[in-house]
Amino acid sequence: MMLMVLAFIFGSCSGIKVVDSWKGDDIGDLANEKILVIARSDDMVGRQRFEQEIAERLRASGIDATESYKKFPSMKQNQQLTEEQIAQRVQIIKNEGYVGAVLTVLKDMSKQIVTSETGGYVSGGYYPSYYGGYYGGFGGYYGRVYSPYGYGYGGSYVPSETRTYTSETYSLETVIYNLNLEPGKQLQGVISIDITDPKSASKVAPKYADAVAKQLKK
Repeated sequence: MMLMVLAFIFGSCSGIKVVDSWKGDDIGDLANEKILVIARSDDMVGRQRFEQEIAERLRASGIDATESYKKFPSMKQNQQLTEEQIAQRVQIIKNEGYVGAVLTVLKDMSKQIVTSETGGYVSGGYYPSYYGGYYGGFGGYYGRVYSPYGYGYGGSYVPSETRTYTSETYSLETVIYNLNLEPGKQLQGVISIDITDPKSASKVAPKYADAVAKQLKK
């Protein structure tokens, strides 16, 4: 029982939470346009998984979306650029016919110490199938079942155990742009999501993409 409880706790540590979301009134204009999906990361595996999952959700909605690592395999997305380099990069993307850009970036990472407690209950209790015979009247039950640890019959007490660990939260943001508009009017949507204790990009990316797709459909 203790192993099952610990497995549940460890398996439940990671989580995804949408902390903020905004969509412009004209975001629907991108529905019939070519969209480039970009994840800014030096980790190629993580970049590919996030781009794949988000692009797949968009394609499932009928949008012509392409992963940047497929279209521009030699283009490093996570690097400091000059104004001239930025303009060149944007022009390259537009020259390939892309009107929309869905960009995902890591904004922040924080750590905190978390203490959790397990145990302090009775496990393995046995309850006869013939409830009437076991529970009987109030007096009989009241006089027999008095354990402060639970209501099981014949169970064993699981001692309390405290665990302290470091929890990490990553704040990511997916931003949608319309490249056909003036720079000050290009922003079409922002989705901010916190990921707590991610196991790996392969496990987190699908859930993250689901959260993004859900916000876009609202």
